[in-house]
Amino acid sequence: MAKIQSFAKSKLKVNELLAFCQAVYNQILTANADMTKFQPQLDKFKEAIADFDASSMKISKSLWTDAMKSTNKVRNQIRSSAFSLIRGYNAEPDGDNKRAAVFLMPMVDRYVGIYNHSFDDQTGYYYNLIETSRSDEFKTYVEQLKLDALFTKLQTANNECAHCSSNRSVESGKRNMPLRTSVSRKNLIVAYDNLVFRLNSLAEANGDSDFIILFSWWNEEIDKFRVTFSNRYGKGKGGKTAGGDMSKHDPKTGLPYERPGIL
Repeated sequence: MAKIQSFAKSKLKVNELLAFCQAVYNQILTANADMTKFQPQLDKFKEAIADFDASSMKISKSLWTDAMKSTNKVRNQIRSSAFSLIRGYNAEPDGDNKRAAVFLMPMVDRYVGIYNHSFDDQTGYYYNLIETSRSDEFKTYVEQLKLDALFTKLQTANNECAHCSSNRSVESGKRNMPLRTSVSRKNLIVAYDNLVFRLNSLAEANGDSDFIILFSWWNEEIDKFRVTFSNRYGKGKGGKTAGGDMSKHDPKTGLPYERPGIL
């Protein structure tokens, strides 16, 4: 009867176990088998793979770090441009633009050192700056110098910064929450063994016809690991390869005189 052979999964390295289990899951999805009969075990296996993947993933740098640097640079450049224009008008000898700039200089002086603060603090200060530019105290002068569009661009850039920071926090949470690798590895092996037991039981009770191709591929992969173990740990440490013996169809499996319909 075709069945999935057992092997020492404890000998697998982290990347080997993860890649093998992911390959098994994907192979099952393409198999010609009624998955409803082992869906609970398959779901647990999928969940265990995800947990093991998360716990073994070591990221030295946040994926959002570069995006945060880029967006922060943009908002600082926009602020600098707006403040430079105000200072330029303030340097004029007279005129309406000079007058508007004079009234805007207190706002410039208040927020000139924003870039010295932390990323998230800058987001808060920029929000206050944008709101200040739209207040009754300064709005008329901002519009007179045609800076309202520039402050709208600043708001867009600041929102992007807030978005990047939020995503980094979510990412950081996911990186800190995973189980320890030793725990998630144990859970994955248990889920794997439960799935194998269920599939072997189904093949024995209902016939192995639907599982021949899947089991054949599965056993070939395990045989490869047996060879790897023997090369890595010493001759015979991987155990005896099945050589296809455990992937042969047994026409007697699943017949009425065996155990009809129990699974």
